[in-house]
Amino acid sequence: MIQRMARQRSQVRGLFSAVRGNARVMVVTEGIAAISFQWYGTYISLYMLALGVSAVQVGLLQSVLIFSKLISTLLGGYAADRFGRKRVLVVFDILCWGVPMFLYAIARNPWYFLVGRFINGFVYIVMPSFECLFVEDVPRENRAAVYGVLQFLMAGASLFAPAAGWLVAQRSIIPAGRVIMLVTMTSSVAMAIVRQFTLRETTVGEERMADTVGLMPLEMLREYLGAIRTAGRDRRIRTYLVVRNLVTFNSVMWATFSIIYLTDARGIGLAPSAVALFPFISALVTMGMILLAAERLQGERLFSNLILGQGLSVVASLLFVLSPSGSIWGPVLVAVGNAASVALFRSSNNSYWANLVGDRQRALVFSASAALTALVTLPAGPLAGIAYGVWSRGPFVLGIVLQCVALALTVGLASRDEIAE
Repeated sequence: MIQRMARQRSQVRGLFSAVRGNARVMVVTEGIAAISFQWYGTYISLYMLALGVSAVQVGLLQSVLIFSKLISTLLGGYAADRFGRKRVLVVFDILCWGVPMFLYAIARNPWYFLVGRFINGFVYIVMPSFECLFVEDVPRENRAAVYGVLQFLMAGASLFAPAAGWLVAQRSIIPAGRVIMLVTMTSSVAMAIVRQFTLRETTVGEERMADTVGLMPLEMLREYLGAIRTAGRDRRIRTYLVVRNLVTFNSVMWATFSIIYLTDARGIGLAPSAVALFPFISALVTMGMILLAAERLQGERLFSNLILGQGLSVVASLLFVLSPSGSIWGPVLVAVGNAASVALFRSSNNSYWANLVGDRQRALVFSASAALTALVTLPAGPLAGIAYGVWSRGPFVLGIVLQCVALALTVGLASRDEIAE
């Protein structure tokens, strides 16, 4: 028993010691900012409803965000290679988080959210830069550990979720929502400023900036398309991109309507202040799971983590749909299942995707794949809104079907020995 505990402590130390340099800066700043982002993600849908936005309009606004995401991600790879990962990340984080959060804080009608969603979507131009700063200059064997520590700290941020619930209970949803939006604005801008003084451009980033100096836009476009064609010939990349798109489509529907369902009389019917309990529970489970699975996240067990994580997500979604009205225990079990799923799946998902793509093509392929994902998920919000109007469980039943397809595709990759343990 003592030896087992000593081994576990050693594995946990190894997990955290793998995070160095840019990865450490990104993990710490993202973990701190995640406190306010968690509050924002939990209450934005209820805040919009309280200000007169209908459920269908909530879905349409989500599509506006995804539309601008589609445009911005097409430019993300070019921007990362041409101007540098660090510069793109800092500038667009300030503009595309700061401005929308301010608009939400002073919102009086749906038009504020329409403009805010459109601007906020352009923050996704940073995604190739964000991912590259995480994994470039990090050994392949340490990438899952880096994402695991990120997930640990982001889960830790959710331990502060009850503070947002207390604020809503004390001040009601609209005044509390305005405070949450202002806090999120301040946090995101401060995070970007800290990164300006602590991050350094990656080795690959410096090489790519040097390579693109003097290149005409058409030359960059040819290189962009060449990288996409090269990646598209790899069956593993094509198949796993489908998996990621299915998972993201479900995530959009879940993020948009799960909180509404929890507080809707047609759903679970809980008080708005009570929903902050679930991120708190999820955080405890996620953090504990990551610590217990430290060895899995440092090794080459990506495939088994992906399968187990997706399987747990399917079970949690089934529990969510079957939870009786007025009962808090069903959602609690769902929060536990989802947390265990996230702890195993998310870090392995990001690490495996990063390992599939070569260093020189990474920013361009990440940009193209993110644009494709935005295009595929564009109808997710309106479709979920219509389904929710017809049957409150509709979006989640559809999500279960998509998750099962994604799980089957991942298992199919393994059966062809295309994911190595």
